[in-house]
Amino acid sequence: PCGTCLVYDLGADATIGGLNIIGKLHVPKNYKSTLQTPYVFVQGELEMSDDKPISEDNTSMKIVLTGSNDVMFTPHEPVDGAAPLNAGEKPFLVAGGKLNIRGWDDKEAYGKTWTPIIAMAEADRLYPDPIVGETAARDALPHLTDSSVSCPNKVVHDFEGAVDFSVWKGGDGNVLKYDKGSGTLTATNLRKSYQGFRLDFTKFIMDCPITPDAKYLVTIRLKIEDPALEDGATSVCEHENNGNHCPRMGRKIIKAQGTPNPYDKRAYLLPSSIGKNNEWFTFATEWTWDESSLANTVGQVFYLENFKPGQIIHMDEFQFELPSPKSYAPVDDPCLELVVNGDAEDADGRGWHHYPMWTHRSDKWIPTILEETVDGGAVNKYWHIGNRYWHGDSLRFHVNHQCFMQGATYKASLRARFTGKANVSRYWFEIKGAATGGNRYNKPLYCPPQSAADGWVTCSGDFVVDENYDFISPPEILFVTQDENDSTGYVDWDFDDVSIQFKSGPAAGLEIDGSDAARWGVNSDVHITSSTLHGEDAQEGRVSAVSQKDNGNVVVKLETPISPVLSDQETPGYGVEIAVTTRNIKIVGEHDSTYNGGYLQVFHTPGVAQVIEGVEFYNMGQSSRKNRFAIQLLYNGNIEGTSISSNSIRESNMRCISVDGTANATIASNVGAGVTGHCFYFDRVSADNMVVDNLASNMNNRIGWGNRIPGWDDYDADGFSIWSPFNHFVGNVAAGGHKRGFRYYLDWKTTGEDLLNVGGSLRRVAVGTFKDNKAHSNFRQGFWLAHFEQFFQFRDPDNVPVFENLSAYRNREQGIYAYNCVYCKFSGGFLSDNQKGIEIRRSDGITLEDFVIQGQTETFKNYVKDNNSHELCGHSSWTYEGIHMMGTMWRLGHLDPGFGLRAKNVALSGFDKENEYYANCPQTEPIGLSTDTHYA
Repeated sequence: PCGTCLVYDLGADATIGGLNIIGKLHVPKNYKSTLQTPYVFVQGELEMSDDKPISEDNTSMKIVLTGSNDVMFTPHEPVDGAAPLNAGEKPFLVAGGKLNIRGWDDKEAYGKTWTPIIAMAEADRLYPDPIVGETAARDALPHLTDSSVSCPNKVVHDFEGAVDFSVWKGGDGNVLKYDKGSGTLTATNLRKSYQGFRLDFTKFIMDCPITPDAKYLVTIRLKIEDPALEDGATSVCEHENNGNHCPRMGRKIIKAQGTPNPYDKRAYLLPSSIGKNNEWFTFATEWTWDESSLANTVGQVFYLENFKPGQIIHMDEFQFELPSPKSYAPVDDPCLELVVNGDAEDADGRGWHHYPMWTHRSDKWIPTILEETVDGGAVNKYWHIGNRYWHGDSLRFHVNHQCFMQGATYKASLRARFTGKANVSRYWFEIKGAATGGNRYNKPLYCPPQSAADGWVTCSGDFVVDENYDFISPPEILFVTQDENDSTGYVDWDFDDVSIQFKSGPAAGLEIDGSDAARWGVNSDVHITSSTLHGEDAQEGRVSAVSQKDNGNVVVKLETPISPVLSDQETPGYGVEIAVTTRNIKIVGEHDSTYNGGYLQVFHTPGVAQVIEGVEFYNMGQSSRKNRFAIQLLYNGNIEGTSISSNSIRESNMRCISVDGTANATIASNVGAGVTGHCFYFDRVSADNMVVDNLASNMNNRIGWGNRIPGWDDYDADGFSIWSPFNHFVGNVAAGGHKRGFRYYLDWKTTGEDLLNVGGSLRRVAVGTFKDNKAHSNFRQGFWLAHFEQFFQFRDPDNVPVFENLSAYRNREQGIYAYNCVYCKFSGGFLSDNQKGIEIRRSDGITLEDFVIQGQTETFKNYVKDNNSHELCGHSSWTYEGIHMMGTMWRLGHLDPGFGLRAKNVALSGFDKENEYYANCPQTEPIGLSTDTHYA
């Protein structure tokens, strides 16, 4: 009631039919309660406060605005000519009353609501259970006299010193010869294709158990001597390329009487793998046995045959084995290097078996290990892929999908060369596999063109693991060429030093200034602005710990690591920001499957100082509805002493803070994150408001032309939309406008409430302070400044617009776009990694002094490439420029300033790397002239 002060004491949870404060309602400091109500009307005074560390655990007063029915507001004291007001749904309406909410006093001990990130604290790589095979020694079968005898995991016949002719035969009358000096077994006098080598494997099978479905490797070193050919000549197998006279290995299983024998299993030596005449080469195969093939077995034989009659076949060694630990990632660190034996130097099969590499076309080709002598006489092994039939025929390998940790950085690298054609070829490195919802095809590395004459060419690059690497089983790596098809033919490729190596973990913690984070607590939410050209790459986290460092900084550790960011360590002076978005006092719109949350509006309440500090506004604002914004000061006139500060506006359905027809308020240190429409909005008759140290991040495009509010343009979704010249903007950051960071537009007329015309042009009146503002990660311009004609009014070079110390970086189009600016002065600034640093159109008398203008930096180029994000030069017609200036100086003749652009102490760099950085741009240049010579 009016004149009465009540103390709030409804308890931890309360639901009421509405709250209309006419007297004073005092909520005790740090009082914990969740109040659900369809509306709050403040005609008297509402007072609450909180001073505990920021944490979800310390939530004190939480007001949840509920319902979807319109609510009518009737003033407590009658107002002449005023009818009851339809306040709509979920209103928090201050009409004639006063808010005194102090959830974050402006005290140095409280720190800041947001701050630049100094450095990342990286998470370690994962240590999942490694992928391993059957590698342990096995006990012998019980029929052996000594049951303690263990069976080896490999059987080796290297013919050094002796040969066991009890198991080795020539087959079908062919006689094998043994040369003890060379340690080789030779088959001669071959007359039939089924003559060759026979190995009776029965004793081993009967004494030592074969593990069903396990993969076994057989590696044979062979040399085929054809008297009809010169040494080094192409073999008959390779020359005919049809399987005739290509060696084949078979396995015959002999069952007990009464049990039918299964069909022989055979593996052919493919033409792409066979050596030249009278040269040693490897025949590598893989074998498995299922339960049925092992049951009732009385004998097993391996045979090698299908040689051309008259050839002489030499065998140097035969090895049968389970893959050893060298075919798997180290069990103690499986995620450091994801590719096993990518350099071909330490394979099973005495260094010659391709496993664990594999082929998807076992009828055409298999990976083959070859060797060469390099400079200094050293021997290098490498992978060879021949007899290719498709652009994706390449080395393949399954990587451990459990190693792909979201946000981790890996370095992919390899050496490659090809033979067989003169023109250049390109390829990409692909990681593909099954994921929820279907297969995913990731291309983390594109390699530049190379020719056969180049020999070995190294290609490498980093990539950041994102949701596209969330595989449900081990994916495969392969290399896909871009310049081969059935018409051009397919060449032979060699690969070496193939690697996917862990480089750095995701950001498990973020180092910031300790004094800035004085009030940040465990279990609070944080928002991290984008490091790219788009605000949607902003990230969220929850604080799990805050630890002090010796240098006075703190590390904010996150429950779940995030993707790497560009901190001040990587980009000094223009790293991304982190904001704490939790507040202990909360005003929340109930979720009801619509984009219509609650709204807080101070409505036509002149002369009353409002204090709204340290409040979390969540799911506030109503999409496409006029005057239904998260926070709005609506035609209050002069409200000197008002502070809208240190608030958090999260997931707003319509704007963050809208200032309409209101003067002398302080809008400071607020954070807007995940916003529909503009974040901070100032209409044409707002004046003398101090807008200081606010952060706007990730404005979305949920509003389009079709669902806009008639007369307003929230479909642009700018960080700061400024239509009045009378306010002051200092130290604000716009990070991730759907269109622009700051849009500062002076109109030719003055419109007031309901867009009624209330005055003349705003283009020639004095402007307020605009300095120390930053814009990054905006999808179009960082700063869009239009229609500043003050010089024509004052004819005074000192009373003209001055934009001081502006910073614009990592914006997809212009860092600064100035249109119809007369005698504007840009004093001090930093521009980097924008498509154009500053573009000046239809302007005259511009001064640009004390600026650093950089092109694309290597740090940013690598970051967006590694993160598979938007790159600069998004359109092939866009040029890359430091300064893009107007092409004429005149407009109104003798009234014009007449000196075009004056640049003083402007340093331009990085506009000379067309081929290296800007492949998509037609040209790059430090200064360019506009072809649009028409001026206003």
